[in-house]
Amino acid sequence: MTLSNRVRELREALGLSQVELAALCGLSRQSIGAIEAARVTPALDVALRLSRALESPVETLFSSGSNRAELDVELAEGVTGQRATLVHLGGRWLAHPLSATSAAVRSADALLTQVRRKRATAELLRSAVECRDNVLILGCAPALGVLCDRLNGRGAGGRFAWFSESSARALSALAGARAHVAGVHLMDDKTGEPDLSDMRRSLAGRHADVITLGRWEAGLLCRAGDARAVKRPAELGRRGLRIAVREKGSGARRLLDRVLEREGIPPARALAQSLETGGQLEVAQAVAMGAADVGVATRDAALAFGLSFRALAEERYDLIFAREDRDDPRLLRLLDMLTSAPVRGELTSLGYDVSAAGTRVSEL
Repeated sequence: MTLSNRVRELREALGLSQVELAALCGLSRQSIGAIEAARVTPALDVALRLSRALESPVETLFSSGSNRAELDVELAEGVTGQRATLVHLGGRWLAHPLSATSAAVRSADALLTQVRRKRATAELLRSAVECRDNVLILGCAPALGVLCDRLNGRGAGGRFAWFSESSARALSALAGARAHVAGVHLMDDKTGEPDLSDMRRSLAGRHADVITLGRWEAGLLCRAGDARAVKRPAELGRRGLRIAVREKGSGARRLLDRVLEREGIPPARALAQSLETGGQLEVAQAVAMGAADVGVATRDAALAFGLSFRALAEERYDLIFAREDRDDPRLLRLLDMLTSAPVRGELTSLGYDVSAAGTRVSEL
């Protein structure tokens, strides 16, 4: 991808040589030449140094005026929409379209046009330099939204974007270099502990670090005072019960499957009138709106929608990073924020046990 810029024009207007501009920015003359020729797109910190040296805003340096710059991008799997968040991963650009729910509360990096199977043209709403510094986090824990919100409020390098995805899909994206961080809570059916062997298989040989975010309770969500409220797991086999379920591959769905097996309830009977949803909050929303009588999700999702909650299991929620990104300053910022007092206090209020937050518990 190439993006036109005004670096040379503004450098010459100030009477600076490439060598002089390079010295002001702490770069080599060759780097300045490559940027001016649009052979490379500079990282955000480099763009900010150029901005200061040339006394011009970043958007002026790396914008094509009234004509929007465009990128050829790869589309994230299984998501559609025109507005998108962009990330640069594995040497290519990836567009993650904003869903109907996220689009209402999140600004976009680009508008997608000329969609063709797994690729599209992205008309930039932010400069490519800014988008290149984005960090994509996939996982179903609402705590990830809290974490991203606080990180983005600091105004430091890197803009963090969270999208709600199942553990299986998050791991698949990390394995394919389509996400920076995967949030996971896949439990071993026999031990009740995180299933590291499952994670290894999903990562398809990619080396990764496992960092604990916290422990949470997962259980049954019902509307308070509802006559059809489920008071114990054995009632999940009740005829006509509408259950809000997560998609296959999610930790919540695996928990529900374990509970049904333990209670001797045939899944076909229990899920005859099920409603499949895409995340913890979506499960809670379906129950709160009366679209389902009960759902399996986490305590923080129940709190968000004022629902009653009956715990079924306590699980550890982990963040998975690719090993080569261990020293990425953006991810180091994320870990620092995760262990900060404000975040720990807020997550505790949402029902998380954060006593081990930030601990590296395994290497895969």
